[in-house]
Amino acid sequence: MRRTLKQVISDAFHKLWEDMISAKWVIIFIIAYFAFIKRFLYSLCLLVAITGYPCPGCGMTRAAFCLLHLDFAEAFRMHPFIYVIGGYMAIFAWNRYIRLRKAGKFLNITLIAIMIAMILFYLWRMKMYFPGDPPMSYYPGNLLAKVFAVFNSN
Repeated sequence: MRRTLKQVISDAFHKLWEDMISAKWVIIFIIAYFAFIKRFLYSLCLLVAITGYPCPGCGMTRAAFCLLHLDFAEAFRMHPFIYVIGGYMAIFAWNRYIRLRKAGKFLNITLIAIMIAMILFYLWRMKMYFPGDPPMSYYPGNLLAKVFAVFNSN
């Protein structure tokens, strides 16, 4: 039996609500993390805040904001994987919330491949562009630099 558009939308929101309820502690932790980071550190990225070095995902948030402003070239420059991750998220959401299926082996393997590719891209980008323009910059106000400064001043 085919579902109507209204039923598809209702089922999708119901499944999304179920997922949010089952992940409530993760959601609460993420909100608390961002509130803490915003209050006490200068970067949302924990690796940058601690070490000053960019992580494999650095530039992804800026790339997403560039996409929201329809600046596709700048989004690609900030982090080309924004398109790969956006495509993956769309396929995942279609599969999970419209087709009402679990991720499955193909999507899981694809996610692992994306993560490996991002790490390889990060290593290449560090070799070619670090230190340089954001997001491939060193951030001197990091936690380790402050700790070392305290020990070196004694």
